[in-house]
Amino acid sequence: MKRMAVLVLVLAAGAVAGCASAAPLVSPAPPMSPVSPAPPVSPVSPTARPAIPPEFRAACGHPGAQVEARTVPVTISHAACDLTGVAISYRNRGGATVPHGGGGTGIGNSDGFELTVHPGSLDVTITVTGPHGNV
Repeated sequence: MKRMAVLVLVLAAGAVAGCASAAPLVSPAPPMSPVSPAPPVSPVSPTARPAIPPEFRAACGHPGAQVEARTVPVTISHAACDLTGVAISYRNRGGATVPHGGGGTGIGNSDGFELTVHPGSLDVTITVTGPHGNV
């Protein structure tokens, strides 16, 4: 790489010397580094969206779809995935359909399944509380 840079400089100097009588005198440009360091890469992009669990991805924007959550608690960002009208359940705990509206809605059952639509953001949170069954 250094040999190529030296060769380029020698050829450029020869070309300038040959044209020196015809060209006006111009101050030389500052030397450039052949390789510029790359800016540091941040592991998280400032525009990164929250990860959507794989079981929810196909249901995003598809009212009537059905999803069984694999892990709880889980919160799905409405900005990344619209679950309005999607039926969500958790094994042996039942489920509920994400309602339409402005949020602030909570749905629960006696098996401990809870679905919450947060006001403002419309994010959906699924939790399971207590032991299974009526206690």
